[in-house]
Amino acid sequence: MKACLRISRYNVSASAAKPYTSIIHVMWNSSEIPKRWKRSAKSCVTKNRDFAYCLWTHAELEAFVAKEYPWLLSTYDDYPYLIQRCDVARYMLLYRYGGTYVDLDVVCRAPLSVVFAAVPVEAGVVVTPALPIGFATDFMAVRRPRDPVVRGVLSGVRRAATSWWYLPLPYTTVMYRTGPVYFTRRVNCHDRHHQVFVIPPSDRIDYIGYVGGASWHRWDGRIIWSIFLQRRELLRRTKVITFKLFVVAALILIFRTRRSIASYLRNRLCQRLRTHAIAC
Repeated sequence: MKACLRISRYNVSASAAKPYTSIIHVMWNSSEIPKRWKRSAKSCVTKNRDFAYCLWTHAELEAFVAKEYPWLLSTYDDYPYLIQRCDVARYMLLYRYGGTYVDLDVVCRAPLSVVFAAVPVEAGVVVTPALPIGFATDFMAVRRPRDPVVRGVLSGVRRAATSWWYLPLPYTTVMYRTGPVYFTRRVNCHDRHHQVFVIPPSDRIDYIGYVGGASWHRWDGRIIWSIFLQRRELLRRTKVITFKLFVVAALILIFRTRRSIASYLRNRLCQRLRTHAIAC
């Protein structure tokens, strides 16, 4: 494994013959990858022998931010959740060095050179769709350092960190301030959409797979994700309940209407009877 802090020693730069930066960035607490992700992490190494595989520890990331982005260090240190620092760090790494970021639970099913070959050359950023909407941040490829799209993502980090518009829940704090929702919004703000290529879901399964992660999810994230996974069943039940409520409301309305009509007819009949009695 090639040392992260010595990337400049390796020939990873993009060129006419190789229009992409051949670095794979991953990150974890330490240099020891957990057992459940060793196979997926190894797949990215074996499929990309000519890439510099760079495992960044959290200590190395903090040193990297302090050196390369001192103006963001206070924001980086003030994040309440570790995953937020990881989110921002991956944007910084891709802007500074270019290359491809992958989560440890991502399985590389094809060499990244094949992925880049299938992407238009003018697209500097390659992303995958996320569920239910937007772009995922577990796999992101950037052809060259200093990409303008990634610069736009970084430019909004400080403002998002201090925004009062988001619910103070762990899941929403991560998703809207640094995670996929934030990333998607910033990318969509970029006016040159031809520079961003979204891998179609039908092609994504040929390139990458997942062994399951979401290690950062807390109680609210688990609830929200559980609701999303069961959305069809919940939607079916909601329709059934709505239909039952409609039937009950219709029956009540019919019953009250019949009572009103009966009362009206009875009153009219009594009036006519009284009128005829007086006439007699």
